[in-house]
Amino acid sequence: MKIKKLSILILSIIFIICHPAETVNVSADDSSALGLPEFPKISSDYVVLMDADSGEILYSSNADTQCYPASTTKLLTALLTVENCSLTDTVTFSQAAVDSIDYGDANASISPGEELTIEQALYCLILRSANEVAYGLAEHVGQTVSSFASMMNSRMEELGATHTHFTNPSGLSDQFHYTTPYDMALIAQACFNNKTLMKIVSHSGVYTIGPTNKSNFTRYYRHRYQMLPGGDYAYKYSLGGKTGYTDAAGNCLVSFAQKDDLRLICVIMKSTDAGRYKDTTALFDYYFNNYHKVYLDNSASSLSTGQVDILNITGRVSSSSDISIGFADDTYLLVPTSVKLSELTGIVTYSDNPAYAGKDGGFACITYYYGNTNVGNATIMINYTGNNKNTGLDGVPHASYSTYNPSKDTVFHINIPIVAGIILGVGLITAGIIFILRNFRRRRSHYGSRRLRF
Repeated sequence: MKIKKLSILILSIIFIICHPAETVNVSADDSSALGLPEFPKISSDYVVLMDADSGEILYSSNADTQCYPASTTKLLTALLTVENCSLTDTVTFSQAAVDSIDYGDANASISPGEELTIEQALYCLILRSANEVAYGLAEHVGQTVSSFASMMNSRMEELGATHTHFTNPSGLSDQFHYTTPYDMALIAQACFNNKTLMKIVSHSGVYTIGPTNKSNFTRYYRHRYQMLPGGDYAYKYSLGGKTGYTDAAGNCLVSFAQKDDLRLICVIMKSTDAGRYKDTTALFDYYFNNYHKVYLDNSASSLSTGQVDILNITGRVSSSSDISIGFADDTYLLVPTSVKLSELTGIVTYSDNPAYAGKDGGFACITYYYGNTNVGNATIMINYTGNNKNTGLDGVPHASYSTYNPSKDTVFHINIPIVAGIILGVGLITAGIIFILRNFRRRRSHYGSRRLRF
Protein backbone atom coordinates (compact mmCIF):
# COMPACT_ATOMS: atom_id res chain seq x y z
CA MET A 1 0.00 0.00 0.00
CA LYS A 2 2.88 2.38 0.83
CA ILE A 3 4.46 1.71 -2.55
CA LYS A 4 1.16 2.38 -4.31
CA LYS A 5 0.68 5.68 -2.46
CA LEU A 6 4.26 6.73 -3.18
CA SER A 7 3.93 5.92 -6.89
CA ILE A 8 0.66 7.86 -7.15
CA LEU A 9 2.28 10.86 -5.46
CA ILE A 10 5.27 10.86 -7.78
CA LEU A 11 3.10 10.37 -10.86
CA SER A 12 0.93 13.27 -9.76
CA ILE A 13 3.97 15.52 -9.45
CA ILE A 14 5.15 14.53 -12.93
CA PHE A 15 1.66 15.15 -14.37
CA ILE A 16 1.55 18.64 -12.86
CA ILE A 17 4.98 19.48 -14.24
CA CYS A 18 4.53 18.07 -17.74
CA HIS A 19 0.85 18.19 -18.65
CA PRO A 20 -0.06 21.10 -20.92
CA ALA A 21 -2.55 23.39 -19.24
CA GLU A 22 -6.05 23.55 -20.63
CA THR A 23 -7.72 26.93 -21.01
CA VAL A 24 -10.04 27.74 -18.12
CA ASN A 25 -12.19 30.76 -18.84
CA VAL A 26 -13.64 33.39 -16.56
CA SER A 27 -17.31 32.57 -16.02
CA ALA A 28 -20.35 34.40 -14.78
CA ASP A 29 -19.76 32.91 -11.33
CA ASP A 30 -16.41 34.72 -11.09
CA SER A 31 -17.93 38.21 -11.19
CA SER A 32 -18.00 38.67 -7.42
CA ALA A 33 -14.47 37.31 -6.94
CA LEU A 34 -13.16 39.75 -9.55
CA GLY A 35 -14.98 42.73 -8.07
CA LEU A 36 -17.23 43.06 -11.11
CA PRO A 37 -20.89 44.05 -11.40
CA GLU A 38 -23.47 41.29 -11.29
CA PHE A 39 -23.43 39.21 -14.45
CA PRO A 40 -26.49 39.81 -16.66
CA LYS A 41 -29.29 37.28 -16.73
CA ILE A 42 -29.30 35.52 -20.09
CA SER A 43 -32.61 34.05 -21.23
CA SER A 44 -31.26 32.08 -24.19
CA ASP A 45 -30.11 28.54 -23.46
CA TYR A 46 -27.71 28.01 -26.38
CA VAL A 47 -25.04 30.70 -26.32
CA VAL A 48 -21.36 31.32 -26.98
CA LEU A 49 -19.48 34.58 -26.50
CA MET A 50 -16.02 34.43 -28.04
CA ASP A 51 -13.00 36.72 -28.04
CA ALA A 52 -12.52 36.89 -31.81
CA ASP A 53 -8.75 37.32 -31.64
CA SER A 54 -7.79 34.63 -29.14
CA GLY A 55 -10.72 32.28 -29.67
CA GLU A 56 -11.25 32.20 -25.91
CA ILE A 57 -14.80 31.45 -24.82
CA LEU A 58 -15.87 34.15 -22.38
CA TYR A 59 -19.36 32.84 -21.74
CA SER A 60 -21.20 29.74 -22.88
CA SER A 61 -24.34 27.75 -22.32
CA ASN A 62 -24.77 24.39 -24.05
CA ALA A 63 -21.90 25.32 -26.35
CA ASP A 64 -21.49 21.81 -27.74
CA THR A 65 -25.17 20.93 -28.03
CA GLN A 66 -26.28 20.25 -31.60
CA CYS A 67 -28.79 22.76 -32.96
CA TYR A 68 -30.25 23.62 -36.34
CA PRO A 69 -28.52 26.77 -37.65
CA ALA A 70 -31.17 27.98 -40.11
CA SER A 71 -29.88 30.87 -42.26
CA THR A 72 -26.78 31.50 -40.15
CA THR A 73 -25.48 28.69 -42.38
CA LYS A 74 -25.13 31.34 -45.09
CA LEU A 75 -22.11 32.81 -43.33
CA LEU A 76 -20.15 29.69 -44.28
CA THR A 77 -21.60 29.78 -47.81
CA ALA A 78 -20.45 33.38 -48.12
CA LEU A 79 -17.02 32.58 -46.67
CA LEU A 80 -16.40 29.76 -49.14
CA THR A 81 -17.57 31.97 -52.00
CA VAL A 82 -15.19 34.78 -51.06
CA GLU A 83 -12.34 32.32 -50.61
CA ASN A 84 -12.88 30.72 -54.03
CA CYS A 85 -14.12 33.52 -56.29
CA SER A 86 -13.41 37.06 -57.40
CA LEU A 87 -16.07 39.64 -56.59
CA THR A 88 -16.22 40.56 -60.27
CA ASP A 89 -16.97 37.01 -61.43
CA THR A 90 -20.43 36.38 -62.86
CA VAL A 91 -22.80 33.79 -61.45
CA THR A 92 -25.67 32.55 -63.63
CA PHE A 93 -28.65 31.15 -61.74
CA SER A 94 -30.06 27.82 -62.91
CA GLN A 95 -33.66 26.70 -63.02
CA ALA A 96 -32.86 24.33 -60.15
CA ALA A 97 -31.64 27.24 -58.03
CA VAL A 98 -34.81 29.22 -58.62
CA ASP A 99 -36.98 26.14 -58.01
CA SER A 100 -35.20 25.39 -54.72
CA ILE A 101 -37.31 27.89 -52.77
CA ASP A 102 -40.75 27.26 -51.36
CA TYR A 103 -43.53 29.75 -50.78
CA GLY A 104 -42.57 32.03 -47.91
CA ASP A 105 -38.82 31.34 -48.12
CA ALA A 106 -36.52 34.35 -48.10
CA ASN A 107 -35.58 35.15 -51.70
CA ALA A 108 -34.36 37.89 -54.03
CA SER A 109 -36.80 37.24 -56.91
CA ILE A 110 -34.07 35.82 -59.12
CA SER A 111 -35.10 34.50 -62.56
CA PRO A 112 -33.66 31.41 -64.30
CA GLY A 113 -30.64 32.43 -66.37
CA GLU A 114 -30.24 35.74 -64.52
CA GLU A 115 -26.69 36.96 -64.07
CA LEU A 116 -25.23 38.79 -61.08
CA THR A 117 -21.69 39.51 -60.04
CA ILE A 118 -20.40 37.54 -57.07
CA GLU A 119 -20.42 40.77 -55.07
CA GLN A 120 -24.09 41.42 -55.87
CA ALA A 121 -24.98 37.83 -55.05
CA LEU A 122 -23.21 38.04 -51.70
CA TYR A 123 -25.17 41.14 -50.72
CA CYS A 124 -28.39 39.32 -51.64
CA LEU A 125 -27.25 36.32 -49.61
CA ILE A 126 -26.33 38.22 -46.43
CA LEU A 127 -28.72 41.18 -46.42
CA ARG A 128 -31.78 39.54 -47.96
CA SER A 129 -30.91 35.98 -46.83
CA ALA A 130 -31.97 34.81 -50.30
CA ASN A 131 -32.18 31.03 -50.49
CA GLU A 132 -32.05 30.71 -54.27
CA VAL A 133 -28.90 32.83 -54.24
CA ALA A 134 -27.31 30.42 -51.76
CA TYR A 135 -28.18 27.55 -54.11
CA GLY A 136 -26.78 29.39 -57.13
CA LEU A 137 -23.53 30.25 -55.36
CA ALA A 138 -23.17 26.63 -54.26
CA GLU A 139 -23.50 25.50 -57.89
CA HIS A 140 -21.05 28.17 -59.03
CA VAL A 141 -18.39 27.34 -56.44
CA GLY A 142 -18.84 23.58 -56.10
CA GLN A 143 -20.42 22.68 -59.47
CA THR A 144 -23.19 20.85 -57.58
CA VAL A 145 -24.91 21.46 -54.27
CA SER A 146 -23.76 18.10 -52.91
CA SER A 147 -20.15 18.88 -53.81
CA PHE A 148 -20.47 22.27 -52.17
CA ALA A 149 -21.83 20.61 -49.03
CA SER A 150 -18.69 18.47 -48.98
CA MET A 151 -16.64 21.65 -49.22
CA MET A 152 -18.60 23.08 -46.30
CA ASN A 153 -17.87 20.06 -44.13
CA SER A 154 -14.21 20.03 -45.10
CA ARG A 155 -13.90 23.70 -44.20
CA MET A 156 -15.52 23.02 -40.84
CA GLU A 157 -12.90 20.37 -40.13
CA GLU A 158 -10.20 22.90 -40.96
CA LEU A 159 -11.75 25.34 -38.51
CA GLY A 160 -11.67 22.71 -35.77
CA ALA A 161 -15.39 21.97 -35.62
CA THR A 162 -16.28 18.53 -34.29
CA HIS A 163 -20.07 18.54 -33.95
CA THR A 164 -21.20 19.90 -37.32
CA HIS A 165 -22.57 18.42 -40.52
CA PHE A 166 -24.03 20.47 -43.36
CA THR A 167 -26.13 19.26 -46.28
CA ASN A 168 -27.16 22.50 -47.99
CA PRO A 169 -25.90 26.08 -48.46
CA SER A 170 -28.93 27.92 -47.07
CA GLY A 171 -29.80 26.22 -43.78
CA LEU A 172 -33.20 24.90 -44.81
CA SER A 173 -34.44 22.28 -42.34
CA ASP A 174 -32.77 18.89 -42.64
CA GLN A 175 -32.20 16.46 -39.78
CA PHE A 176 -28.64 15.93 -41.02
CA HIS A 177 -27.88 19.66 -41.21
CA TYR A 178 -26.75 20.78 -37.77
CA THR A 179 -24.03 22.55 -35.81
CA THR A 180 -23.39 23.84 -32.27
CA PRO A 181 -23.05 27.34 -30.82
CA TYR A 182 -19.30 26.80 -30.48
CA ASP A 183 -18.82 25.49 -34.01
CA MET A 184 -20.87 28.38 -35.35
CA ALA A 185 -18.57 30.75 -33.45
CA LEU A 186 -15.63 29.18 -35.31
CA ILE A 187 -17.33 30.06 -38.60
CA ALA A 188 -17.93 33.58 -37.35
CA GLN A 189 -14.30 33.92 -36.27
CA ALA A 190 -13.12 33.04 -39.79
CA CYS A 191 -15.60 35.55 -41.22
CA PHE A 192 -14.44 38.26 -38.81
CA ASN A 193 -10.91 37.85 -40.14
CA ASN A 194 -12.03 38.25 -43.76
CA LYS A 195 -12.18 41.97 -44.60
CA THR A 196 -14.04 41.44 -47.87
CA LEU A 197 -16.82 39.50 -46.20
CA MET A 198 -17.03 41.82 -43.19
CA LYS A 199 -17.62 44.79 -45.51
CA ILE A 200 -20.78 43.05 -46.68
CA VAL A 201 -21.85 41.77 -43.26
CA SER A 202 -21.53 45.25 -41.73
CA HIS A 203 -23.42 47.09 -44.50
CA SER A 204 -26.00 49.30 -42.78
CA GLY A 205 -27.53 51.27 -45.62
CA VAL A 206 -29.57 50.39 -48.68
CA TYR A 207 -27.88 48.15 -51.22
CA THR A 208 -28.99 48.64 -54.81
CA ILE A 209 -28.91 46.22 -57.73
CA GLY A 210 -29.77 47.81 -61.06
CA PRO A 211 -31.36 46.17 -64.11
CA THR A 212 -29.88 42.83 -65.17
CA ASN A 213 -30.09 40.62 -68.25
CA LYS A 214 -33.42 39.29 -66.95
CA SER A 215 -34.86 42.24 -65.06
CA ASN A 216 -35.61 45.86 -65.94
CA PHE A 217 -36.19 46.81 -62.33
CA THR A 218 -33.87 48.23 -59.69
CA ARG A 219 -33.85 46.24 -56.45
CA TYR A 220 -33.25 47.71 -53.00
CA TYR A 221 -32.15 45.64 -50.04
CA ARG A 222 -31.66 46.42 -46.36
CA HIS A 223 -30.03 44.20 -43.78
CA ARG A 224 -32.42 41.98 -41.83
CA TYR A 225 -29.97 42.09 -38.93
CA GLN A 226 -31.33 44.62 -36.41
CA MET A 227 -28.27 45.76 -34.40
CA LEU A 228 -26.83 48.01 -37.10
CA PRO A 229 -27.73 51.75 -37.25
CA GLY A 230 -31.43 52.16 -37.95
CA GLY A 231 -32.31 48.70 -36.64
CA ASP A 232 -34.78 47.94 -33.88
CA TYR A 233 -31.92 46.90 -31.57
CA ALA A 234 -29.24 49.26 -32.90
CA TYR A 235 -25.98 48.83 -30.99
CA LYS A 236 -23.14 51.33 -30.99
CA TYR A 237 -20.32 48.83 -31.43
CA SER A 238 -22.06 46.46 -33.84
CA LEU A 239 -20.21 45.35 -36.96
CA GLY A 240 -23.11 43.39 -38.34
CA GLY A 241 -24.24 39.81 -38.17
CA LYS A 242 -26.59 37.20 -39.58
CA THR A 243 -30.07 36.15 -38.57
CA GLY A 244 -31.69 32.76 -38.93
CA TYR A 245 -35.09 31.23 -38.33
CA THR A 246 -37.03 28.07 -39.01
CA ASP A 247 -39.68 26.40 -36.88
CA ALA A 248 -37.19 23.68 -35.95
CA ALA A 249 -34.23 26.01 -35.33
CA GLY A 250 -36.04 28.80 -33.55
CA ASN A 251 -34.49 32.26 -33.70
CA CYS A 252 -30.73 32.25 -34.28
CA LEU A 253 -28.28 35.16 -34.35
CA VAL A 254 -24.58 35.57 -35.05
CA SER A 255 -23.19 38.99 -34.13
CA PHE A 256 -19.90 40.85 -34.50
CA ALA A 257 -18.87 43.85 -32.40
CA GLN A 258 -15.73 45.83 -31.61
CA LYS A 259 -14.82 48.44 -29.02
CA ASP A 260 -11.25 49.76 -29.14
CA ASP A 261 -9.04 46.66 -29.63
CA LEU A 262 -11.52 44.14 -28.24
CA ARG A 263 -13.44 42.16 -30.88
CA LEU A 264 -16.29 39.92 -29.76
CA ILE A 265 -18.50 37.31 -31.40
CA CYS A 266 -21.84 36.25 -29.97
CA VAL A 267 -23.80 33.22 -31.15
CA ILE A 268 -27.39 32.70 -29.99
CA MET A 269 -29.35 29.65 -31.12
CA LYS A 270 -32.85 28.31 -30.51
CA SER A 271 -34.03 31.52 -28.85
CA THR A 272 -36.84 34.05 -29.31
CA ASP A 273 -36.74 37.01 -31.68
CA ALA A 274 -36.36 39.61 -28.94
CA GLY A 275 -34.32 37.36 -26.66
CA ARG A 276 -31.53 36.81 -29.15
CA TYR A 277 -30.94 40.56 -29.54
CA LYS A 278 -31.32 41.46 -25.86
CA ASP A 279 -28.97 38.70 -24.72
CA THR A 280 -26.38 39.64 -27.33
CA THR A 281 -26.48 43.28 -26.25
CA ALA A 282 -26.20 42.35 -22.57
CA LEU A 283 -23.16 40.13 -23.14
CA PHE A 284 -21.40 42.65 -25.36
CA ASP A 285 -22.03 45.45 -22.86
CA TYR A 286 -20.80 43.44 -19.90
CA TYR A 287 -17.44 42.59 -21.43
CA PHE A 288 -16.89 45.90 -23.22
CA ASN A 289 -17.63 47.83 -20.02
CA ASN A 290 -15.71 45.65 -17.58
CA TYR A 291 -12.79 44.05 -19.40
CA HIS A 292 -9.69 45.14 -21.29
CA LYS A 293 -6.64 43.57 -22.87
CA VAL A 294 -3.32 43.47 -21.01
CA TYR A 295 -0.56 42.74 -23.50
CA LEU A 296 2.34 40.53 -22.47
CA ASP A 297 5.88 41.19 -23.64
CA ASN A 298 9.12 39.42 -22.76
CA SER A 299 9.91 41.61 -19.78
CA ALA A 300 10.31 40.19 -16.31
CA SER A 301 6.99 41.75 -15.31
CA SER A 302 5.17 39.57 -17.83
CA LEU A 303 7.19 36.40 -17.35
CA SER A 304 7.22 36.60 -13.56
CA THR A 305 4.31 37.76 -11.46
CA GLY A 306 3.94 38.30 -7.73
CA GLN A 307 6.20 36.00 -5.75
CA VAL A 308 6.21 33.30 -8.43
CA ASP A 309 9.35 32.85 -10.51
CA ILE A 310 7.40 31.86 -13.63
CA LEU A 311 10.19 30.38 -15.69
CA ASN A 312 12.19 29.04 -12.76
CA ILE A 313 15.44 30.01 -14.51
CA THR A 314 17.04 32.20 -11.83
CA GLY A 315 20.80 31.95 -12.23
CA ARG A 316 20.43 30.19 -15.57
CA VAL A 317 20.41 33.18 -17.94
CA SER A 318 23.19 33.06 -20.50
CA SER A 319 23.76 35.04 -23.69
CA SER A 320 25.56 32.07 -25.20
CA SER A 321 22.67 29.65 -24.78
CA ASP A 322 21.25 27.70 -27.69
CA ILE A 323 17.58 28.52 -27.27
CA SER A 324 15.50 31.57 -26.48
CA ILE A 325 12.00 31.77 -25.11
CA GLY A 326 9.26 34.37 -25.00
CA PHE A 327 5.66 35.15 -25.83
CA ALA A 328 4.35 35.29 -29.37
CA ASP A 329 3.59 38.74 -30.75
CA ASP A 330 0.42 40.40 -29.44
CA THR A 331 -0.08 37.88 -26.64
CA TYR A 332 -2.54 39.27 -24.12
CA LEU A 333 -4.85 38.50 -21.24
CA LEU A 334 -8.44 39.69 -21.07
CA VAL A 335 -8.89 40.91 -17.50
CA PRO A 336 -11.19 43.27 -15.57
CA THR A 337 -10.39 46.92 -16.29
CA SER A 338 -9.33 47.52 -12.68
CA VAL A 339 -6.79 44.67 -12.70
CA LYS A 340 -3.12 45.34 -13.42
CA LEU A 341 -0.53 42.83 -14.53
CA SER A 342 1.43 43.37 -11.32
CA GLU A 343 -1.57 42.11 -9.32
CA LEU A 344 -1.58 38.72 -11.01
CA THR A 345 0.14 35.57 -9.87
CA GLY A 346 1.03 32.71 -12.13
CA ILE A 347 1.73 29.01 -12.29
CA VAL A 348 3.94 27.54 -14.98
CA THR A 349 3.33 24.19 -16.64
CA TYR A 350 6.29 22.88 -18.61
CA SER A 351 5.89 20.73 -21.69
CA ASP A 352 8.31 18.02 -22.70
CA ASN A 353 5.53 16.38 -24.73
CA PRO A 354 6.53 16.38 -28.43
CA ALA A 355 2.91 16.38 -29.56
CA TYR A 356 2.17 19.51 -27.56
CA ALA A 357 5.40 21.30 -28.44
CA GLY A 358 5.08 20.37 -32.09
CA LYS A 359 1.51 21.63 -32.25
CA ASP A 360 2.16 25.29 -31.47
CA GLY A 361 5.81 25.63 -30.55
CA GLY A 362 4.89 25.85 -26.88
CA PHE A 363 7.66 25.26 -24.35
CA ALA A 364 5.52 26.05 -21.33
CA CYS A 365 2.22 27.58 -20.33
CA ILE A 366 1.63 30.25 -17.71
CA THR A 367 -1.74 30.17 -16.00
CA TYR A 368 -2.50 33.59 -14.52
CA TYR A 369 -4.61 34.17 -11.42
CA TYR A 370 -6.21 37.16 -9.79
CA GLY A 371 -6.59 35.93 -6.25
CA ASN A 372 -7.93 32.41 -6.73
CA THR A 373 -9.63 33.12 -10.05
CA ASN A 374 -8.04 31.99 -13.31
CA VAL A 375 -8.00 34.93 -15.72
CA GLY A 376 -6.23 33.27 -18.63
CA ASN A 377 -3.28 31.34 -19.99
CA ALA A 378 -0.31 32.32 -22.13
CA THR A 379 1.96 29.97 -24.06
CA ILE A 380 5.71 30.53 -23.93
CA MET A 381 7.26 29.90 -27.32
CA ILE A 382 10.68 28.38 -28.00
CA ASN A 383 13.23 29.31 -30.66
CA TYR A 384 16.64 27.74 -31.34
CA THR A 385 19.45 30.25 -31.84
CA GLY A 386 22.57 28.09 -31.58
CA ASN A 387 24.08 25.26 -33.59
CA ASN A 388 21.66 22.59 -32.38
CA LYS A 389 18.90 23.49 -34.83
CA ASN A 390 17.92 20.14 -36.28
CA THR A 391 15.86 18.86 -33.40
CA GLY A 392 14.09 20.31 -30.44
CA LEU A 393 13.08 18.81 -27.12
CA ASP A 394 12.66 15.04 -27.34
CA GLY A 395 13.73 15.05 -31.00
CA VAL A 396 10.94 17.25 -32.28
CA PRO A 397 12.00 18.90 -35.57
CA HIS A 398 13.13 22.49 -35.10
CA ALA A 399 10.56 23.69 -37.63
CA SER A 400 7.83 23.03 -35.08
CA TYR A 401 9.30 25.75 -32.87
CA SER A 402 9.74 28.40 -35.54
CA THR A 403 6.53 30.34 -34.89
CA TYR A 404 8.25 32.99 -32.77
CA ASN A 405 11.51 34.89 -33.28
CA PRO A 406 12.08 37.24 -30.33
CA SER A 407 14.33 40.26 -30.63
CA LYS A 408 17.77 40.06 -29.04
CA ASP A 409 17.13 42.77 -26.47
CA THR A 410 13.85 41.34 -25.14
CA VAL A 411 14.57 37.66 -24.71
CA PHE A 412 15.41 35.24 -21.93
CA HIS A 413 17.87 32.42 -22.59
CA ILE A 414 18.27 29.03 -20.97
CA ASN A 415 20.95 26.40 -21.45
CA ILE A 416 20.05 23.20 -23.28
CA PRO A 417 22.07 21.03 -20.80
CA ILE A 418 19.83 22.26 -17.99
CA VAL A 419 16.65 21.61 -19.98
CA ALA A 420 17.96 18.19 -20.98
CA GLY A 421 18.83 17.47 -17.35
CA ILE A 422 15.31 18.28 -16.22
CA ILE A 423 13.78 16.06 -18.88
CA LEU A 424 16.27 13.27 -18.16
CA GLY A 425 15.39 13.45 -14.47
CA VAL A 426 11.70 13.15 -15.22
CA GLY A 427 12.41 10.21 -17.49
CA LEU A 428 14.46 8.42 -14.83
CA ILE A 429 11.73 8.92 -12.23
CA THR A 430 9.16 7.51 -14.64
CA ALA A 431 11.36 4.52 -15.46
CA GLY A 432 11.93 3.91 -11.75
CA ILE A 433 8.21 3.90 -11.02
CA ILE A 434 7.57 1.46 -13.86
CA PHE A 435 10.32 -0.83 -12.53
CA ILE A 436 8.94 -0.73 -8.97
CA LEU A 437 5.37 -1.39 -10.07
CA ARG A 438 6.35 -4.31 -12.29
CA ASN A 439 8.31 -6.01 -9.50
CA PHE A 440 5.56 -5.27 -7.01
CA ARG A 441 2.98 -6.90 -9.27
CA ARG A 442 5.18 -9.97 -9.84
CA ARG A 443 5.49 -10.49 -6.09
CA ARG A 444 1.71 -10.28 -5.70
CA SER A 445 0.87 -12.45 -8.72
CA HIS A 446 0.35 -15.59 -6.61
CA TYR A 447 -2.88 -14.09 -5.26
CA GLY A 448 -4.50 -14.80 -8.63
CA SER A 449 -5.68 -12.75 -11.62
CA ARG A 450 -8.91 -11.63 -9.95
CA ARG A 451 -6.89 -9.18 -7.83
CA LEU A 452 -5.77 -7.30 -10.96
CA ARG A 453 -9.26 -6.27 -12.04
CA PHE A 454 -9.96 -2.77 -10.91
